[in-house]
Amino acid sequence: MYSLNMPTSAIRTKIRQEFERHRYVAQLPTVDVLITHSHQELQETLNYWKQLTHVLKYFRAEEDKTAAKLPSNFMQGFLEGRN
Repeated sequence: MYSLNMPTSAIRTKIRQEFERHRYVAQLPTVDVLITHSHQELQETLNYWKQLTHVLKYFRAEEDKTAAKLPSNFMQGFLEGRN
């Protein structure tokens, strides 16, 4: 589908991390929202409603540690062009 320049094992690891992030959610309304959101993400991905950059945003934190963190204050973010 999407031509990602990374091994399949890295993609599977990232998907597993997303599941593990919500492992201890026990409230049923929250679980329902997470399930609905996951179905929506899958549908958008399979129908090509997402661009390649939307898919790669899940891997942004692993690739560039400086781009993934938020600026410490407004002025720094403004000068970096992030606000």
